[in-house]
Amino acid sequence: MASAGARSWPVPTMWEIDEDELVRFRCHVGHTYTAEVMSLALDENLRRALASALRALEERVALARKLHKQAVDGSHQLLAEHWTDRAREFEQEMDVLRNSVRRMERLAADSEQSAKAAAE
Repeated sequence: MASAGARSWPVPTMWEIDEDELVRFRCHVGHTYTAEVMSLALDENLRRALASALRALEERVALARKLHKQAVDGSHQLLAEHWTDRAREFEQEMDVLRNSVRRMERLAADSEQSAKAAAE
């Protein structure tokens, strides 16, 4: 259903549409965007996905701590150690995601500053 000037990206859910000097992109849903707007939309989708992943990991940490406490209260030392280790692993994963979010924010700020400087 793509037009004659459409090329599929390596990611099969996005298509590039060449119309003379105008290049647009179509996502898997069918929305059509300019390159700049598509980039902003993808950034926003990624931010939401990372925020969701962070919330899920926070919940996993909270659950692991609760299960650790239950194991300690029940005198199950090995199980308590297991949940301590798991909570620590989840916290390390959260650090990775938080660092990724901070990096994305820095890149977005740098990009915005570059765009402003180019417009002047």
